[in-house]
Amino acid sequence: MKNFKRSLLPALALSSVMATNVNAGEDWYVSTTLSAMPGMYTGSVERDSLFSGSLILNADYLDSFSFAMAYNNTAIAFKDTGAGTFEIAQDAFAGRLQYHFFTDMLGGKVTAQVVGHIISNDDPTGLTDEVTVIAPKLAYINYDQDLYLDVEYTESYYPNNGDLTMTQITPSIGFGFNQNADWLRIKAYLITSSDKNLSQGEESLNSVDIKWTHWLAPGATLGLDSFFIDVLAGKRIFAVDNDAFTVYNLADVQQGSVLLGLGWKPGESVDITAIAGVENYENKLIGNVYNQQYLYVSLTKSW
Repeated sequence: MKNFKRSLLPALALSSVMATNVNAGEDWYVSTTLSAMPGMYTGSVERDSLFSGSLILNADYLDSFSFAMAYNNTAIAFKDTGAGTFEIAQDAFAGRLQYHFFTDMLGGKVTAQVVGHIISNDDPTGLTDEVTVIAPKLAYINYDQDLYLDVEYTESYYPNNGDLTMTQITPSIGFGFNQNADWLRIKAYLITSSDKNLSQGEESLNSVDIKWTHWLAPGATLGLDSFFIDVLAGKRIFAVDNDAFTVYNLADVQQGSVLLGLGWKPGESVDITAIAGVENYENKLIGNVYNQQYLYVSLTKSW
């Protein structure tokens, strides 16, 4: 993992150069996503509020291979518990490479993917700084695009936290119905800690995430293109969500969440998403149960 961090940095730099030199056309599909997420904590004796902003660049060539890079900046404001207020500021970089190939034998498209993250912050304890993540995945979707399967293996390395290594296996299944106007995805998170004393006493955690998306006909109320509901049940800590390029390295033990999302498509090349969500957490070291409420807004431009 230490060598991975050194090799990922130049790979991300190369992806950035490639992204800035891609000319969109018939061969390339290119998109850029900007997002912002303010949030606040209720019931926490330590945390007060947060703000997160992200930029994602993605390029896909002839549905054959694709690459993406993502940058996220997160700031978490903490309450004064005796030593004064303070804030953790974090920078996270991620890169993703995909190769797609079609197979008539399986009747669909198979995608091989690898995602890497490098994270740095000014956490006073240093425990969540210099985190690196590597995550290969294999995915399948049939030609009718109403059945999706994948499995992802993730390894997260925390060198300043006693060389803690978190292992995550994430299988998922998705299927469309109602002439593909609806999509249901079920994803399991199977997380194991190399040392439970460094992960709030948790050695093995399991959770399941269920997301339902519905696409509406043109002319729908409020001009909506789609809406979705996402529910997480179970427990997880130091989880990684590569669909959102998110590593939960600053989170306590997550004990469920629910969100509602709305999507608009004001033009052929513009997508807008708005999400309101609540996540439940427990800091088991101090016995504090609390929740985080947030709003998320993103704008995607493709060409």
